[in-house]
Amino acid sequence: MEDTDLIAFLDESRKPMRNPATRRVEDPGLHHYVVAAAVVFHGDISNTRQQLRQIRDRVDYPLHYQELRGHRRRVEAVEAIEKIEGWDGYIFETARALPEANVTEHHVRAKTVEVAFSRLSSQGIMRAVLETRAHPKKGFTLDQKDHQVLKKLKLRGVVPADFQISHASKTQTLLQLSDLLAGARSDLICNVYHEPYARVSHRVRHTDTVFIKRW
Repeated sequence: MEDTDLIAFLDESRKPMRNPATRRVEDPGLHHYVVAAAVVFHGDISNTRQQLRQIRDRVDYPLHYQELRGHRRRVEAVEAIEKIEGWDGYIFETARALPEANVTEHHVRAKTVEVAFSRLSSQGIMRAVLETRAHPKKGFTLDQKDHQVLKKLKLRGVVPADFQISHASKTQTLLQLSDLLAGARSDLICNVYHEPYARVSHRVRHTDTVFIKRW
């Protein structure tokens, strides 16, 4: 790859809606789903990875939103990645909270990454790395579903033939950017806390709303 090639690192967040006044979950079966992409130049990956590791060492806790216990730590982590130069964010989120009983996670993820692949490729981003959701012992995996979605988009001419995806575990440091961004965004739209996303929202170039039919 060339140093000027753009790569998107994608991660997701799924949370139940809360009452905006009490922040309590009133219906645990209703969830919003967010996929966030952090886009960097291939030539900047090593430097960005180093900065993330330095932040991890400085704050002394994991840079994964769900593992950050306490509002203060989440704000601190988001503020730290906001200061890293050379990345842009993209958000893909469901238009409304969806009932688990009627809409499967497989379906929601498929519809969301479909929009993500289309948007990213339209911006000249030809490679995406997603956090793996593989469960080998269960046979069918969400990773396989991602590849099926991409194949259909290519057949329809929605994304170019050279658009590629791959999957990586949480050991892929760059996924920390999209993990924190997705967590902050889902906190906002699910009425958990507004402050984390407010600290990083200006780094987001575009937000796509994904409309998913209930049945």
